[in-house]
Amino acid sequence: MPKKTKALDKTVVFLSSTFRDLAPDRAILKLALESSGYQVLGMELFTASPDPPLATCLAELDRSHIYVGIIGECFGSCPLGYKKSYTQLEYEHAIKRKMPIFCFLTANDAELTPAQFEQDGNKRERLKAFRKRIERHTVAFFKNANHAAWQILAALRKHEIQIREKKGKK
Repeated sequence: MPKKTKALDKTVVFLSSTFRDLAPDRAILKLALESSGYQVLGMELFTASPDPPLATCLAELDRSHIYVGIIGECFGSCPLGYKKSYTQLEYEHAIKRKMPIFCFLTANDAELTPAQFEQDGNKRERLKAFRKRIERHTVAFFKNANHAAWQILAALRKHEIQIREKKGKK
């Protein structure tokens, strides 16, 4: 795990998800994480840049210590020339970096509106495959943003305890 940022001495969490369907949820999750002492990086904080959007996403992910993936029922947009979504590419980059990865998927009984579901059949199939791949991790399922927030905070706290215990045994 990368070292904590010296200047802030905070764990930096990269919040990855689609935006169109989960923007209100992201705001709640960001508030919960920041209120709990984490620094959050995510697409809402990107500024205009000459760099391509994917390069910006991955550079911000490189500044992070932990990847938190929130996977809803939309596949999301893809960078030009890619068939994978930004969220999927961020996830794969986190794997490549060997970051701690925590994934949260919408539950079968999640509180969603029809607009939050992927309409494109091809993208629905790609989303299904991506969700299946993510399930190689121990995932949690959430019904709404508040439910996701407490699950994320519980998972991160448990992770911190495990890190401390490992350091104590050395």
